[in-house]
Amino acid sequence: MTNGARGAKTAAGADTGADDPAPEETGIERDERIDRLVVSRLRRSALSVAEVRSVLVEHGLDEIEVEEWLERYGRYGYLDDARLAEQLVHSHGVRRGRGSGAILHELSRRGIEPAVARAAVDDLDPEAERENATAVAVRRARQLSGLDRATAERRLSAFLQRRGYAGEVVREAVTTALSAHDS
Repeated sequence: MTNGARGAKTAAGADTGADDPAPEETGIERDERIDRLVVSRLRRSALSVAEVRSVLVEHGLDEIEVEEWLERYGRYGYLDDARLAEQLVHSHGVRRGRGSGAILHELSRRGIEPAVARAAVDDLDPEAERENATAVAVRRARQLSGLDRATAERRLSAFLQRRGYAGEVVREAVTTALSAHDS
């Protein structure tokens, strides 16, 4: 055997252990590692039950173990999809100027159950959503000042639709924004 060969024997004939697998992790060590991993991710940002489930499955836990971990995190208050949905509705709706359609899409992407997502979005004040859409449209209309009215309407409408606003809200916001910009 050459010196570079894996598992090479030393001059005394003892195996260097280069081919030996890493020592097996005990159940307690594995549980501690998984707990550290999940809790560190939860510290960075709130996760949905589906997202934590994905992390646990990714690290080789079977379905029974996954359910035990999810139940434990739920009992400790780390996992609450309804609370997460409310937080996302607030952050995406109020701070990011997104409409209910975009918020529902984000909640779905995060694995929140449709009934929970719909309940959180239904708590959005329709008037506040209109105001948000109008504020976003007014800011965007400034960038479209060099365009003719029809082109500005079309582009502004498309912009608001991509942000998840419904058709009626888009029409009102575009009309208000372009009227304010024209005057």
